[in-house]
Amino acid sequence: MDIRINFVDNWEKKDIDLKELEAALETGNSTRYNNSKLNKIASKWKKYKERGVSNLYLIKEADDDGVACAYYAYSIKDGIIQEDVLERLRDICSQKLSVGEMRVHGSDCKPSEWWDTNAKYLMKLVESGKAEDVYEYLNGELFPSGIILDARSIKTKKAGSLACSAIAWGVSNSLFKKGTYMGVLIHNDLL
Repeated sequence: MDIRINFVDNWEKKDIDLKELEAALETGNSTRYNNSKLNKIASKWKKYKERGVSNLYLIKEADDDGVACAYYAYSIKDGIIQEDVLERLRDICSQKLSVGEMRVHGSDCKPSEWWDTNAKYLMKLVESGKAEDVYEYLNGELFPSGIILDARSIKTKKAGSLACSAIAWGVSNSLFKKGTYMGVLIHNDLL
C-alpha cells in the first residue's frame, strides 16, 4: 500500500531537542533555537499554567481545490510518539480520512495561529458512541495515551507554511475553553 505523505510541498521533519526548545520559549536562552519569532510564541505560551512542547508528526496531507490541509499528531506526555503508533495512525487516515473531513476540521486554522482541540470532550463522545468522524474518534481514542490530533489548512500557494516539526501547547483555563488544548505549530524555519 502506498501511503502518500508530504506530497503537497515535499518537506522533511526536523529532529527536535525538546529541552532546548522549551528553554528557548521559557527563558529565551537557547544556543540552538534563537529565532526572534519564537518570542511571539513564548509570550502567549507562558500564559498557560499547564504547558509544553512536542515533536509534531504529519499524519496526512492533502490538496483540495486550492486548499492544503494537514493532520498532525503530538504527545502531551513526553513529546514523542513511537513509530509503530504513527504508522497505524497514518494507515487508518490514508484509508478512512476523507479530504472533505480534513478540510472541515482544518478550515481557517492557519499553522501560525493558536487553535484548540477539546480532547476531553472528544473522548466523552467516543465513550458514549457519539463520535461522528475520524477526527473525533481518533482524538477520543488517543487522548488517554497522551496523543492529540491537530488539523490545519491554508491556501495551496502557501502550503510551505505547513512544514512544521514542533508544537507549543497549553491547557486553557478560560471560561469557554476550560481544559481545551491550545496549540501553535512551529515552522521548520524557526527550528
